[in-house]
Amino acid sequence: MTELSHDRRGSGPPLVLIHGLGSHRQVWSPILDAVAEHHDVIALDLPGFGDSPPWPAPHLAAPSDSPRPAAPSDAPHPAVLSDTPRPAAPSDTPGSGTAPPSETPLPGSVAHLADLVEEFLDRLGIDTPAVAGNSLGGGIALELGRRGHARAVTAFAPIGFWTRAERRWCQTAVTAARSVATRLSPSLPRIMASPAGRSAFCSLFYAHPARLDPADSVHAARALAAAPGFAEARDAFTHLRPWSFAEAGSLTRIPVTIAWGTRDAILPHHQSRRARTILPTARHVTLPSAGHLPFSDAPTHCAALLTP
Repeated sequence: MTELSHDRRGSGPPLVLIHGLGSHRQVWSPILDAVAEHHDVIALDLPGFGDSPPWPAPHLAAPSDSPRPAAPSDAPHPAVLSDTPRPAAPSDTPGSGTAPPSETPLPGSVAHLADLVEEFLDRLGIDTPAVAGNSLGGGIALELGRRGHARAVTAFAPIGFWTRAERRWCQTAVTAARSVATRLSPSLPRIMASPAGRSAFCSLFYAHPARLDPADSVHAARALAAAPGFAEARDAFTHLRPWSFAEAGSLTRIPVTIAWGTRDAILPHHQSRRARTILPTARHVTLPSAGHLPFSDAPTHCAALLTP
């Protein structure tokens, strides 16, 4: 596996930051300096996103920004902590855990990306760090915690607490944003230069897009448009079975925080109610007037969740 691009700064106990679908490590910039005062912070680009190379070419999907149609078996899955392809019935029952060792995680899935993050951290010599993630990254952070490979987890609007309709909305909305970013790429500097342009372009992800730095907004939009891992990671959402307390593993034995913005348009805040039910031992935090990417909307609050 090729080395993942990352920023590392600060000192103290290690903290790994994992971005979401179509994003990049710079999404953490509004809180990075504050958090690095207390931690050895590693903000990484997932494989196929930001500046990190994709996973090996045979796993890459054919170029497409249209979500694959749901298979006839796209029915509510049993509640287990796994996004590997479902084994054949009757073994597909709650409590079956993750896939047997003989099964390979679906490329771009939470399990697959968690494996690759673990490999990267092993090469850095980092064992059982605190992990924080947003959206897809939140799902990866929870999976690392479930496996016992994180000493603490903070998940900002993590995937997997959705209904089928909500999951499809997430896939469609982010795909549409990617398509627009691709078509308008030459005009992005002009669009993002004005608060009105940033509001029009970024309001799906931020509650206060006018506050964004114009250059950072252009960089983020182009990272979304260019990510070669986008299609497979997005399509893997279809196979993510809902989180379940029955399969929470080590998540019940470590500090877990789940934070959700009240103005999240991608994974709406009401999904946090499911998280409270499924992970009652976690600390659940509401981020008032914050969007799906809450770090510029509520930097002080977000940083405080990651610092002593």
